[in-house]
Amino acid sequence: MVVIDAHTHFADVGKGSPPNTPEDLVSVMNQNGIDAMITTPPYSSISDERTYDEPNMFIYEAMKKYPKRIYGFARINPHFKEKAVERAEKFLKKGFWGIKFHPRNEAVAANDPELIFPIVEKAEKYKAAILYHTGQPDTYGFAQPTLCGDVADHFPEVPIIVGHMGKGLFDDAILIAKWFDNIILETSFRTPHNITKAVRIIGPERIVYGSDFYMGGPTGPELNMMTVKLADISEEDKKMILGENINRIMKMEVTSHFGGDE
Repeated sequence: MVVIDAHTHFADVGKGSPPNTPEDLVSVMNQNGIDAMITTPPYSSISDERTYDEPNMFIYEAMKKYPKRIYGFARINPHFKEKAVERAEKFLKKGFWGIKFHPRNEAVAANDPELIFPIVEKAEKYKAAILYHTGQPDTYGFAQPTLCGDVADHFPEVPIIVGHMGKGLFDDAILIAKWFDNIILETSFRTPHNITKAVRIIGPERIVYGSDFYMGGPTGPELNMMTVKLADISEEDKKMILGENINRIMKMEVTSHFGGDE
């Protein structure tokens, strides 16, 4: 069984919580039976100039070192407008698999047509994905799942990963996933009941396991994996959510390092 954590954070010493080396990140994967992680810089890694250039390059070097285990999503500050679009293209050209937006921290609506859409256009060009932080009550009008639905409507070929399945707005996240086939629901901080409900309404094919590691703490990968395993769904559905879905959607070609179906 392939296991892929679709939402993690990773940065150098002083830029984010441990682990701070590619070797330590791979060690966390090995300890938890995780074959690969999609990872992105945390907000704490933003520079005084308000860019993520340095932490993006840190992840780029980690991807080169462990190309089948570490898959980077670049962080881009959309307020730089044209320069933000240029940065997005730069990192997508380097082989990043997507772009991560945190609308609350970046104080921009998830569907802002001036600041967000031009970056999503670059993701579309390079066949990459968009990962959004979503949630409630910590959205301040910027990160509701319904706004991600608007992005999905405008860019139907771009996988739109709804981080945390909307947190307290998980019903809204499930609803937009029912409306738009390119909406992907990510499971960090959700309950087995939430995951069960999502599977029953939209099916298992567009739900992916994520832990928000390290933001979810050192036991985040294990606890969030257990949440999927405790959901009232079939064993086949669990295998799809724990890794097969994101592997297929992103064409990652990750193979199992651990074997077995447990």
